[in-house]
Amino acid sequence: MSNSSYVNSLTYNYLTSDAPPTREERIGVCHAFCGSCGELKDGLKSGCAQLQNRRFSQSGGCQLTLAVGIVSSLTNVVMIIHSPLGCCSNFVGSGGLRKTMRASKGKVDEDFIWLHTNLNELDVVQGGIDKLRKTILYAEKEYHPEAIIIANGCVPGIIGDDIDSLVTELSDRISAKIVPVHCEGFKSKYVASGYDSAYHGILRHLINPAQKYEKVIPIIDRDLKEEYRISRTVNIFNVGSNSNGDEVELSRLVSALGLIPRVLPLHSSLGDLERIGEAALNVSICATHDDYLLGHLKERFGTDYLIDTLPIGIKNTNQWIRRIAAYFHLEEEAEKLIKFENQQLIASLKPLKEALKGKSVFVGGGETRIITTAEFFYYLGMELVGVKAHNVDRFVEDILDDINEPGLVIEVAAGMPAEELNLLKRLQPDLYIGHLNANGWVSKLGIPNFPLFGQTLNYMGYSGAFELARKAVKILKNTNFFKNVSSNISLPLSKDWYERDPKENIKEAANY
Repeated sequence: MSNSSYVNSLTYNYLTSDAPPTREERIGVCHAFCGSCGELKDGLKSGCAQLQNRRFSQSGGCQLTLAVGIVSSLTNVVMIIHSPLGCCSNFVGSGGLRKTMRASKGKVDEDFIWLHTNLNELDVVQGGIDKLRKTILYAEKEYHPEAIIIANGCVPGIIGDDIDSLVTELSDRISAKIVPVHCEGFKSKYVASGYDSAYHGILRHLINPAQKYEKVIPIIDRDLKEEYRISRTVNIFNVGSNSNGDEVELSRLVSALGLIPRVLPLHSSLGDLERIGEAALNVSICATHDDYLLGHLKERFGTDYLIDTLPIGIKNTNQWIRRIAAYFHLEEEAEKLIKFENQQLIASLKPLKEALKGKSVFVGGGETRIITTAEFFYYLGMELVGVKAHNVDRFVEDILDDINEPGLVIEVAAGMPAEELNLLKRLQPDLYIGHLNANGWVSKLGIPNFPLFGQTLNYMGYSGAFELARKAVKILKNTNFFKNVSSNISLPLSKDWYERDPKENIKEAANY
């Protein structure tokens, strides 16, 4: 990745296939590592890090969960989960989250409707296509959605249910658009492949530009205004971990440059998706989410795109603004904005820096998010003792090169709480900032912590930087809650496990 260019990473139009390639095939990835930053950089350059595995694995993420998180946010759709019932065990709270997010964005309240084919042992032998056909027809008759989205789980993928042929069969029989999403978890150890699966389905079946008819009498003034609007429009691609506060803050900064921000695709309508090509620049917040989608939008609409950094903290927000401004030749405006915002923020952070100086911190979560968050807390005067990334790929190689701590401890694991808890017990940071699913485990170690993101909280941009620092100070003022949790609730890990070096669980490439 080049941080200074607007790029198209695709060398082949994968949309001709029913399903996208895995990220192992497409961009190379490391999903198992424990060691120093210097060792990881050397391993990525040699290709050895991408071949490592684990001797013992716990739970990890599932492609289906991530894919459903993307497509289920769209307006007026019905989800069909084509799998055994257990695949839906973590979707129970999705309806409440969806309502919260829509309310925070001022969108009309809408129930999250999802159906399930409930495959059983007999279906594994006979196939589940008949059940899926009945479910699609029921969804059309009962709910009349604009789109019916089918998330294909592992079992139908293994037994060979041909959901794409079924989609072709039913497309002319119902009014809803049918979108197959191939997110079978067994296909990839890189859980973020689920994002590609979701966007593959959206690109093939939902992003169809609204047809425009040639006018008999051109309306010159209106046409010129429309061209000007498009020439100044910046699509900001949101992710599931964005809050409305994040989106408002980033839109504010883009507007301050004299540009027109538009946030999508999560929580968008199908009409919004039809106009996705009407922009001058597509800007990624997170490369892990967006590179597959933005590359294909470049191919289809010719829209340049920027995949650079995540705007968390002062340094990375400054960089994010400068990259956008440079595309539109607005460097002077950008520097004025950055100077004004930095002066106010730095003055506000001064007392918070004093409170955090000398404290140690460990950050865990998505690769770009943890490194940008860690950089900000390092700026605040905290000691960075380690980071844990779900996965590491080429999109953070340049960022890793910027880290001047070759001995910094880095773990790469999606899930694997036992491995992370072993590491944390050794490092004993004063503060842990991590992915939502990890905080409960860490609290039982007695380590003060708060989540890496929150759908109702602000983390990005300049206002997000202040909120991050304020949260850290607030948590460290009173750590009694975490001490009490640790004193009364134990972790299901043996003393022997804690005595083992966590590096021993990683199978080096040479051992294959």
